Amino acid sequence: MSEIYVALDLEATGMDPERDEIIEIAAIKFRDDRVLDRWETLVRPRATVPLSITSLTGLTMRHLRQAPPFSAVASKLREFVRNHPIVGQSPEFDLQMLAAAGLALQNPVYDTFQLATILLPDLPAYSLASIAARLGISVNQQHRAMADVETTMAVFLGLRDLLLEYDPETLRRLADYARTAGLPVARLFDEVHRELTGQGAGGLADLLAERLRAALPGVSHAPEAVFLLQRDRPERLEPTGRARPIDLARLRAWYSQDGPLARSFPAYEARSQQVQMAEAVAETLNRGGQLLVEAGTGTGKSLAYLLPAVLHAVERGETVVVSTNTIALQDQLFNKDLPLLRRALEEAARGDPELAPAAAFRATVLKGRSNYLCLRRWFLRQREPARSPAEALLYAKITAWLPQTNTGDRAELHLSPDEQAAWAQLAEEEGACVPGRCVFHRRNQCFLFRARAEAEAAHVVIVNHALLLSDMLADNRVLPPYRHLIIDEAHNLEDEATAQLGFRLTQEQVRDIFRRSLSLDSLGRLSGVLGELWQALAEVPAPRARDLAQDLHARIEALLPAVERGILHVERLFTQLGDFAQRYQVDQGSYERQVRLTAAVRHDPAWDLVEEAAEDVAIELRSLLGALSWTLARLGDLPTDELPAQDDLVTELDLLVRVGHELHDRLVETVAAPSPERVYWLTLNPSTGQVALNMAPLDVSGPLREHLFSRCDSVVLTSATLTIERSFSYIRERLGLPEARELHVPSPFDYAASTLLCVAEDLPEPGEPGYQRQLNEVLVPLLRATRGRAMVLFTSHSSLQSTYRAIKRPLESAGILVLGQRIDGSPRQLVERLKSRPETVVLGTNSVWEGVDIPGEALSVLVIAKLPFSVPTDPVFAARSEQFADPFQEYAVPQAVLRLKQGFGRLIRSRTDYGVCVVLDRRILSRRYGRTFLRSLPDCRLEVTTVAELPSKASGWLQRHRENLLAISPAGEEA
Repeated sequence: MSEIYVALDLEATGMDPERDEIIEIAAIKFRDDRVLDRWETLVRPRATVPLSITSLTGLTMRHLRQAPPFSAVASKLREFVRNHPIVGQSPEFDLQMLAAAGLALQNPVYDTFQLATILLPDLPAYSLASIAARLGISVNQQHRAMADVETTMAVFLGLRDLLLEYDPETLRRLADYARTAGLPVARLFDEVHRELTGQGAGGLADLLAERLRAALPGVSHAPEAVFLLQRDRPERLEPTGRARPIDLARLRAWYSQDGPLARSFPAYEARSQQVQMAEAVAETLNRGGQLLVEAGTGTGKSLAYLLPAVLHAVERGETVVVSTNTIALQDQLFNKDLPLLRRALEEAARGDPELAPAAAFRATVLKGRSNYLCLRRWFLRQREPARSPAEALLYAKITAWLPQTNTGDRAELHLSPDEQAAWAQLAEEEGACVPGRCVFHRRNQCFLFRARAEAEAAHVVIVNHALLLSDMLADNRVLPPYRHLIIDEAHNLEDEATAQLGFRLTQEQVRDIFRRSLSLDSLGRLSGVLGELWQALAEVPAPRARDLAQDLHARIEALLPAVERGILHVERLFTQLGDFAQRYQVDQGSYERQVRLTAAVRHDPAWDLVEEAAEDVAIELRSLLGALSWTLARLGDLPTDELPAQDDLVTELDLLVRVGHELHDRLVETVAAPSPERVYWLTLNPSTGQVALNMAPLDVSGPLREHLFSRCDSVVLTSATLTIERSFSYIRERLGLPEARELHVPSPFDYAASTLLCVAEDLPEPGEPGYQRQLNEVLVPLLRATRGRAMVLFTSHSSLQSTYRAIKRPLESAGILVLGQRIDGSPRQLVERLKSRPETVVLGTNSVWEGVDIPGEALSVLVIAKLPFSVPTDPVFAARSEQFADPFQEYAVPQAVLRLKQGFGRLIRSRTDYGVCVVLDRRILSRRYGRTFLRSLPDCRLEVTTVAELPSKASGWLQRHRENLLAISPAGEEA
């Protein structure tokens, strides 16, 4: 490497180049791993440094008052950098800050973040520290400019070394894609390509070449040719013919303090609640039936069902499916709990050989088909240039990732929203594949079918609710055959079933069916599937193919005007839908507007215009589908070997016909022929202008009961939040489980000793004048008294923003950092900052009410701003409410109680935790239904207090408990 680079980093007072200022700059000039020169300086800003920046960098005005202003150092920095390529971690921000300050650098820029997303696709996060850790680089100090520059230089060199492991052809493609994406890093790929040319490749390239030479000696291949090799297929799980039930006495011994689990799980503690649940799960697997289990936080419910599931599956040679709602729990089960359980079984098998088969259990995670790369589609797309920078960057990431991946799973790639949209054109799609026609499937290289083959061979298959329900809708053609089902996070099942049994119809979906079928490119040439087919036929000399090419061309000439009309009608339809939505919805700022399409709304004369436009779209869509079907029939008359890529074209045509009919039927149903058993609504996103037609079923209990639960011998549904006042009646009705057995397992935590529930009785009720103002005023003294360590949960983002603006300055002047969801970062980022700096307050909405796990003192205060009732105008909630005699008491209250229990569960995550939950909605005291909320929470200490007393009550409770609880940390904590 002969190039000289400059690693650059700066710190600033914020993230807005127009408003914020630079406070520190550092740079290192280097060639290879040799430092040629260093330069750094502090910079005096005009304004003070915010607490949020001080908390990250440690820099205060005391450090900066004697520093030079930026104008005094700008020329020195320019002289240091000269025209050398700049290396940085997301350097676009640094360059924008420099430009705003008067120094616009035009140097080539190499972004280590972007390089890492291409070369290290499976990192969970791409902070500089995360990339460095993956590369084995130590990080001494973060968020100081020179320390970050040193790390950036080391990371860049490490990433460059990874490029040396690729073959020259892969590097050439990476360079081409990077150029199309407009990335300066294309120069780096070219540079490494030149180094490798004439030297031979290494690393991954050598391994690949060796495999190819062994399989196909004497033949030269592109890097991806490895996917043409035959792979072995795992043997599917076969019934053992045994049906010995799980021995409950032996099962209990597993969970004892000196049992196998205690020897394998760190800090394991025996819990009678866990044993109680495990026995109930085992009995259900033994004798069949349905079981509802509410297992309080700390029960260890994942181990309570995993061990019986493994023992049952191995004994009988039958698959047990475990379904979760969140990726976090899926990862916990597969990457933490099951490996530890395997270790426990292996250890126990040394003393009891009968357990050897159980110790060899097989488990896998199976995802929906759109998560897997389709090799057929990928190699077809590779023949064409990328159509956008986002697509080009995605292609670069896939090119670098493909030699490394064993799964083809999108989750291994770090994709932007635009790249995710481009991924959809490369992913497996329902109806897009006919296995017998696909060379990758025949050789067991197809990622999707390999994943399914592993599932067919597994004793435990972990899925999410969405895939479980997709399998239900596909008549169980997605998952391997199973008769035993465990559903964790079961409180989310109704919402996911609502989503899976419904649909969303957008302008892009309808327009794209026309464009994918037939269009003209920028040069006026035919494109789309019909255009590609005609071009392919025109090159075949066989008479039948020539005849079909002539007939197809005539069809295309007649169809092109219909396609163009169809696209115009689609645009007109969705414009009218947007105008219609504006008539029925008050302004909600930048948030999505919803209009329920009731019978009364459909009687509006303006809806007649929508129906006319929809019928015009449907007419052209039917014309297109007729042409596609005719083409499919004619293709069937051709000999199979007469047309190159005939199988691929037939598959694409099949898919277009299926998707086209589905879109046609959904459009007609939603606009002109609604079902009384469904609810329909319009959504309008004011910031993007996107309009969508939506449908959801009024009731999901029937389909769940008939098509999911009744097909299983045993079903276990569990969650920490299933009951209302200890009753399962609500969840039974919502999910269709009238005959299920029940088990309520209380948490092993002593909430009466650890948790104070405070309710302020002198606040206005939500909706009354002055509520939001007084809410904001209450929070400042409360959170000062507790020194932050808090999360405040809201039911609306507008309320969150109001509070954020009101409390940020007074709390940060007291040294307490205030962070808002969608303002200062994602929920995950905010939670990590709270963990690392407890004197912080996080304001969050829906996604923070569940799934957040912050054990210890970092989260000591949980504030519920408002009882989490659904928005009354939400179309699904409103339509379902109409099915009840007393909709508020029978539907709204139970739904809100379950959400409150989820939010409350964020506070106490271990035996040693203690804290205060503050409810700033006095309806929990003043309204009759408030008792239902209180009786549904764990038995903690309740204090009804005033706004004035609240800070001292909360801080006093925390102070008294800081050193009083035993240091106990049970295994198996879960959301």
